[in-house]
Amino acid sequence: MASIQDIRRRIRSVKNTQQVTKAMKMISAVKLRKSQDRLVAMRPYATKLHEVVGRVVVRFEAGVSVPPSILAQAFLSPREEQKIRVVVVASDKGLCGGFNANLLKAADAFFLDKGSLVAHLDVVGKRASDWARKQKRKTGAEFLQVALPGLLKVAQEIAEGATGQYARGEIDALYMVHNYFHSAINQGPRVIKVFPMAFEAKLEAKSEVSHLLEPDPNGVLESLLPRFVETEIFRSLVESSASEHAARMSSMDKASSNAQEMIDKLTLNMNKVRQAAITNQIIEIVSGAAS
Repeated sequence: MASIQDIRRRIRSVKNTQQVTKAMKMISAVKLRKSQDRLVAMRPYATKLHEVVGRVVVRFEAGVSVPPSILAQAFLSPREEQKIRVVVVASDKGLCGGFNANLLKAADAFFLDKGSLVAHLDVVGKRASDWARKQKRKTGAEFLQVALPGLLKVAQEIAEGATGQYARGEIDALYMVHNYFHSAINQGPRVIKVFPMAFEAKLEAKSEVSHLLEPDPNGVLESLLPRFVETEIFRSLVESSASEHAARMSSMDKASSNAQEMIDKLTLNMNKVRQAAITNQIIEIVSGAAS
């Protein structure tokens, strides 16, 4: 049986760990608030932009006389997928529950299905980089240790490169594998096709006014599509950032609760050992007095 001194040392060690987990929970809560505020602010913008692009695309499909540009063909006349670009978004650090494990399982499933078509792989986060290295997959670009303010620059770089590759015929589609933020206690991996995307003809029917497109639908689409791709990528990155901090906050909260349970058990055990020691001393005193 462990001595009282050993148990006290163990309790002190667990308390120190608990202080660390509580501090990490507070830090993640602050970062989650920032990411969540950014995400909530941009979701209406992304939704409206998707709607506007969809209406312009429907104009082309309805028989606009202006021939579509090369970039517009990504949405109007998608090619058969023979070469695709994939972006896998994970975290730089661990201690966030099943955040990375579930995401990388989804990435493995995606590569099992379309791995032979992947011509270009980008990874965001050290965990995704380690996964690619372990799977012996060649990466085109690695974005590591990127803070929330730097995610927009990453999105712009990926969007510019992907649209250029599509125009040159180097890829036929762009996919992203990331975690989707449902709530602070619910996140899950998701695979989305950034482009080409299918737009429904009923989008135009929602509009009571037939909007004028100046200088022409082609020019409007040329201006909107790069912004649309960039916004979809940026949204996915922010979704992943919010999901990571929420997962870490939840994980650290559970770790702190488990540490408290362990402290209670160790304290109870220490009291039992102390009581046994006191009882033995009393028995020795009584036995000595009786003799």
